[in-house]
Amino acid sequence: MRKPSAILILVLSGILLTVSCARDEILHENLVVDGNTPPPSNGISTLQLNNYINNLYIDLFGRAPTEGELEDRSEYLRTNNYSEEARGTIIDELMESYEYYKNINILTTQKMLVDVDSITVTNQIATYEYIIYLNELAGDTLYNYLIEFEVQKLTDLLQAPVDLYEGSIGVNEYFRRFIYNYYYDEVNMGSLNFVVSCFENLFQRLPTDEETSDGIAMVDGTSSQLLLIDGSSKEDFVDIVTNHLEFYQGQVIEAYHTLLAREPSSFEMYADGLDMMSDNHFNAVKKKILQSEEYAGF
Repeated sequence: MRKPSAILILVLSGILLTVSCARDEILHENLVVDGNTPPPSNGISTLQLNNYINNLYIDLFGRAPTEGELEDRSEYLRTNNYSEEARGTIIDELMESYEYYKNINILTTQKMLVDVDSITVTNQIATYEYIIYLNELAGDTLYNYLIEFEVQKLTDLLQAPVDLYEGSIGVNEYFRRFIYNYYYDEVNMGSLNFVVSCFENLFQRLPTDEETSDGIAMVDGTSSQLLLIDGSSKEDFVDIVTNHLEFYQGQVIEAYHTLLAREPSSFEMYADGLDMMSDNHFNAVKKKILQSEEYAGF
């Protein structure tokens, strides 16, 4: 009677072993789902890549890339393993375009001259030139040199983005033209408003009480000292605030605010400010930020 039981147990064990093996095979079978794309081995998704390229075009050109631009830039980064060097190559190419400088000019004009555009400036130049013409007809040219000086400043303002693009001026002269003209004076009427606005726009801070009083005195033609530099005219004031290290540090602060939405560290502000002062341009500092993993997100 015991032998059949042993045989039965042996048979049942074989059945269980067969089922177990079959189950193991099912559990370890590779499942393929149609339309499902596995994530890239480097962990950088298509969404991350597209976001990076879109942000570059928006921050540098003020617009999104076209489909062709997005495809070309994406393929280039993939081919070059998304390297920092590859990112730098794309940034260099974008910064070599006049569209980049045109966008800089639009943003600077909106910030510093509010709603003044090139047509408005051109019309004002024409008005000044007509006044000069009428004075010459009347034989009253005593003050024409003052009007001609204003014409030259507005002409320089119109030419600023082209000159910056061509490299004939640096970033300090570029901003100098924006604060030293008829329209900036109209937006910031009076010596007090002029001094305060220059500190806000160029240094990204308000002046101290002493800086305010010294700045006003200098703008009004009185000999005074600002940022440890002597001056006695509005032109002296403009030269000081567009050549001081703090001017370049102000551009660093704005770059970090705009591109990374944060304050630069003390080290970043000092080191990048010196670099920008040495180059007299903001491209190298901007490129460093745009190239970084912090900006790219990968």
